[in-house]
Amino acid sequence: MRYSVLILVSVLLFSCSDRFLNHSLTYEKLGNCTGIEDPVQLDANINGERFTFHSCLDADFNGKDYTIQRTGDSILVSFTKTSTKPQALFNITLDIDAKPRYHHIILDGKDITLTSSDR
Repeated sequence: MRYSVLILVSVLLFSCSDRFLNHSLTYEKLGNCTGIEDPVQLDANINGERFTFHSCLDADFNGKDYTIQRTGDSILVSFTKTSTKPQALFNITLDIDAKPRYHHIILDGKDITLTSSDR
């Protein structure tokens, strides 16, 4: 009886996982790539973080040609780019809500370290 209660409690404790990674992306095509590197803007609130930045992507980018994954305390965001396709400048807005907290995000090769004052 003691062991069954211990097993039941262990199963309940270890089966509950509150890890998640929610994200949404909006984009606006601005024109030709100018090569100007703009800083990444961060807006944080209780619902997560919003990153706004410019990126040169394939001119036919449709908002679905990207991957986002979590590795340790980092989030990796990469966009699919084809060297044979024409490139265009896009204004990207990426909303991320993740638990547990992450301390680094890599946005298309740009490493950003988040501190507690950013949040």
